[in-house]
Amino acid sequence: MKYSPVFTIEIEHDYFTVTKPGLLRIVPTRATERIMNGAGLIAKFFQNKLYVLVRHLDATTPQLQLANDFKLQFFLEVIGYDFTRVTNYKTTDPYNTKLFFSNTNSILDGSDKEIENELYLHEKLPQFNAANEYRYNDLVRSGSDTAYECLVKVDAGTGNLNNGAQFRTLEKVSYVTEATSLVFTGAEKTMPLQVPSTGVDIKYFQYDPSTQLFDKEVKNTIIGPAENPQNELITNVPLKFYDEGNIPFSEGIYRVTLNTQEEFLYFRLTNDYQPYLGLINIHNDAMATEAKYRFLQEDGSFYTVAPDHIEIETRNYKIRFAPAQYLLKYVCKTNTVTDISDDDGTIEFIKLPVAGTEFQSRFPVRMNEKPIDTITVSLSGSDDLQHTRIPGYSDLSVTTDANKYIVSETFLNL
Repeated sequence: MKYSPVFTIEIEHDYFTVTKPGLLRIVPTRATERIMNGAGLIAKFFQNKLYVLVRHLDATTPQLQLANDFKLQFFLEVIGYDFTRVTNYKTTDPYNTKLFFSNTNSILDGSDKEIENELYLHEKLPQFNAANEYRYNDLVRSGSDTAYECLVKVDAGTGNLNNGAQFRTLEKVSYVTEATSLVFTGAEKTMPLQVPSTGVDIKYFQYDPSTQLFDKEVKNTIIGPAENPQNELITNVPLKFYDEGNIPFSEGIYRVTLNTQEEFLYFRLTNDYQPYLGLINIHNDAMATEAKYRFLQEDGSFYTVAPDHIEIETRNYKIRFAPAQYLLKYVCKTNTVTDISDDDGTIEFIKLPVAGTEFQSRFPVRMNEKPIDTITVSLSGSDDLQHTRIPGYSDLSVTTDANKYIVSETFLNL
């Protein structure tokens, strides 16, 4: 029996340059499992990639018993204990704030998420704005989609992407950042009001395919004098994702405005998402407006490979994470060590004014699973130690300055 891949979702992680990233996996939701079982589709996750395949009736005819207007959903699950340690992504509320991936255009501005022919499922990096403040680990992009990594705290109005002491230039790629995260909610949620007020105009908006924006109003609730007769300042607003007949809204993203405050939330009636890092929606409906992101044509037929148009044209989606970046610090037992340097000239070390026994990289270093083997330790009255595994042990710490750097400390028996 023949199977052909309809689409794939590959997880990339820049920490892994030798092996495949085995920290995450993609699993279908129960509803999607039922859809695929009845449609002739199967999902297989191998190493770092999900394959969704269709069964063929014979050598050439794929069997897909499914209407053309549907959505497949998958959870992104963390299975590696050191995901946080090696990844440049943090969340302050992991139970309620989730990453949201989809093959639709950006929910923020309706733009295309493709970069250099790569079909990313996450939002593009935030575009650099010199008026903004930036911090160590922030990821931004230029107008030409080149990615940059912030190395130090940059005050508002002082940022310059061409300043190598502020930003590290990367490639034309896209990474997962907080811009891809959404607050997930059930039928009700309390939302803090950023500007307390005695009255609140609450509006709920759905996605409108005709405008490709979240501007289709589905509900309007007002908290006015009748609801707040004491004229007290309101600091928290109850949101209710159901209509006047207490029928829940359909699942999906909603733009909610609270006076001038704007929030994007993902409504899902069941809270099965809580154990997972994120949710992936693969649409083949009105939400997928770009043909290159759809895996079926609008008439329900497969895209096929030219010129014979026999083989199915597979859509290859990507999710990419940036590695953590740490300061490298070597702590020596004595002042026998006179210098620590990088033979490649990539990492610059400085001697810290602490009894002359501590050496630290000037800027954060991108973590890599391949150990750094270009460090030379210069010793007083002895030959240099080059490309040698130095006996000692390692630990992590955080600096107390404005940067709040994470420091990888290696304690040397020297």
